Amino acid sequence: MEEDLETSLFLEYVRRKMSFEYDEETGELAVKILRALFERNETIPDETLALILGVSAAEIRRALHAMHRVGLVGFVRESTDQYRYEYKWFLNKEFIRKFLVQHINNVASKLMHRLNALSTTTLYICPTCFRGYTLDEAYEYDFRCPRDDTELEQVDAISEIEFLTNVIKNLRIEKESPQQ
Repeated sequence: MEEDLETSLFLEYVRRKMSFEYDEETGELAVKILRALFERNETIPDETLALILGVSAAEIRRALHAMHRVGLVGFVRESTDQYRYEYKWFLNKEFIRKFLVQHINNVASKLMHRLNALSTTTLYICPTCFRGYTLDEAYEYDFRCPRDDTELEQVDAISEIEFLTNVIKNLRIEKESPQQ
């Protein structure tokens, strides 16, 4: 499967999130499941995914339910007969796009918070551990890092504000750009 940038970013996010939340094996299985869903571009029952990937249906279901809880996949429930339901799972490009736009918004919000802090407060940073301190905190610690006793350096707010402004602008452009 040839992946575009959006799909690659989405799959890497899923691998990391699922590996962190559960374990590395679940993270890798989640990526395999999503690739199968993406390649086929249709709703697929969990038993079929198990056959395609050569993994037990129980493992597939466990991974699918974990991904559904965090909003990574969707499903439809279809009646196979009057007593049984079949769950079919899906993923599509629009789903990926919406997911990435949501995360772009979250990152932009955090960067705006940092931009606001830079424009309203004098900040200092430890060049060794990179922990940041406000001017009040720097005074309190006598301009030395309480973790490693390194002299604190004042953040170059002007260049940092310029850099963050450009990053936020580029994120907004990327968010608004049409799907390729």
